[in-house]
Amino acid sequence: MDERFSAEALIKLVRHYYPSGIHGDDPRHRQSEEYRRLDAVRRAALEDTRNWKSFLQRVHELVPECILWDLPGPPYDPSRRVRVYLPDSLVPTGEHKAVVVSTSLLAPVHLLHASQEVDLDEERSTSHAWFPPLPPEFQSLEAKLDALVRDSFGTVRLPNEILFTPVPDLQVGNTDFGKVQLLHCLFTDNIW
Repeated sequence: MDERFSAEALIKLVRHYYPSGIHGDDPRHRQSEEYRRLDAVRRAALEDTRNWKSFLQRVHELVPECILWDLPGPPYDPSRRVRVYLPDSLVPTGEHKAVVVSTSLLAPVHLLHASQEVDLDEERSTSHAWFPPLPPEFQSLEAKLDALVRDSFGTVRLPNEILFTPVPDLQVGNTDFGKVQLLHCLFTDNIW
């Protein structure tokens, strides 16, 4: 894999956007140079959505039988995300299966994972996420989406060993010190 996408290089990159050792609730966090850089990237992404909208249109054309849910990433996360629900999730069974595509705003990398949500009752649900290798029922859609995201953005899909690399001195969103991994820094701390 390209040296730019090694764990060491990506840790160095994310340290450019997240202040080390400062909790998000600490006033120094939002005053830091790192936070200002991250905020500028997210604001720029909110202004320029053309490529992302084009990608969503291509996904819809590729898998018209699937429902897409464009998640609100850039105001909160350094990524854009879309949940692509498998066709059998359209039936109101209380179980919803999706492949989630995330593209980082910080590096030319992407992430795909599978998700299953199960409604417990009208107000509660539970969810489970899988990282590669995905269960067989998700693999066909995964392959189509992976090819499309690579073609659309020229990004690289990071392997699990890179995604799950700890970055213990950073706090990201609701993920506290000692629990942060590269996937939280590059994409989101809200994996579902």
